[in-house]
Order: sequence, then structure tokens, then C-alpha cells
Amino acid sequence: MSKIFVGVCSLVLMIMFTPTSAHADPLVVTGGFLTVTGSFGNPTFSLTGDDFSISGSGNLGSASIQGCNACAAGDLRSLGAFYAGPSLAVGSMTFGGTNFTNLVFTGDIQFFGSVLIPAATTNITITAPFTFAGDLRACPNLGMGCDSPHTIFTTQLVGQGIATIQLDLLFINLNGTSVYGFNTITYNFQPAEVPEPMTITLLASGLMGLGAKWKFGKKRRL
Repeated sequence: MSKIFVGVCSLVLMIMFTPTSAHADPLVVTGGFLTVTGSFGNPTFSLTGDDFSISGSGNLGSASIQGCNACAAGDLRSLGAFYAGPSLAVGSMTFGGTNFTNLVFTGDIQFFGSVLIPAATTNITITAPFTFAGDLRACPNLGMGCDSPHTIFTTQLVGQGIATIQLDLLFINLNGTSVYGFNTITYNFQPAEVPEPMTITLLASGLMGLGAKWKFGKKRRL
């Protein structure tokens, strides 16, 4: 009996201290946000999806619109932001009903999109769609970043949504063009759109109709 007990205890300890293997399929972020105030501000984020959530804050890097520390009305600017490093942020994660706290995240996160800067004579708020992808690794926050021996979770992330950008009016130049400075950007994640059942039904009916028409026309030619 004692041998069995020791064996069970050993198995439990192995499960507890063996790093979690990589998650094969990308986790789809369907809700939550990432927001940054100031060109070099620290982001705050809360990402959610099917049976997982990741939240925290840290110094991911600059999230300002590319070149929009002084962007002019009529400019087409990138919404892209790229973050990478050995210590992206500190936070927590819930996956499969298990909660992990005081984690350090590493990897890279990237946003894609663009926005046309409108003309105005005041501060402005504009919105535009974005897509998102990244690789994320989580380790216990031991004050030494996140490396392979301490990894408890690693996965790819994908998602999309609507970005909200706030710009402050800096001045209006001699040509009458408004020039703005970056204030805040918030990436609000949303589920991918799924065709409505009625749309799918109509599409199927249309394809069936085309098939019947082609078949009938073929018989007539015979």
C-alpha cells in the first residue's frame, strides 16, 4: 500500500511541476481590449475567448499610430503596433478553468490596420477596424523574465475588432491643415462575423437554382 501511495504522490508532483505543453491551435480573442495612453505609455489589457482569459499591464512599447506624433488631416496612417521582448507584461491567465496569477508574459504581439485622419478644428476621436496576431509565453513572475525552463504555457493568438483613436489638435498650419498629436488608442476585440442563417439559406437556394437551371438547359440541348 505504501508503494502505491508513494507512486501516486510522485505522479501528482510530476503533473504539478511539468511545464504545460504548447497549445497547438491559435487562441481566438473574441472580447476584451488593449489600451495605451501616450506615445510611450504602459498598456493595460484584458483578452478573452473560448474558455480563456489573459489580463495585465506592462511596458509593451509605443502604441501610437505610426508617425502620428504630428499627423495632418488627410494622412493615411497605420494602426500597426508591434511589441516584443523577454518581459512584455505582468498579469494573470485563466485557461480550462485553472487560474494562474503573478505571471510574466513574453513573445510578440502585433496589430494591423490603417486610418484616414479627418479634418477638424478640435480634438477628434476616430474608429477603424484592425486585425491581431501574436505568440505568447507565460512563466511564473520570478523577476528574471520568461525562459523555456520556466514556461507553463505557450500559444498563438489571433483576433480582430475596432480600434478607437483619440488625437489632440496641436495647431492649424498656414495652409489651413489641422495637425494632431497622439493621445490614446484602444483596441476593442470582437468576434468574427458569421453569416446569418437566412443568408446561408438564400445562398444555398441560389446555388441549387443555378444547378437546376444548368441541368434543365443541358437536357433541352440534348
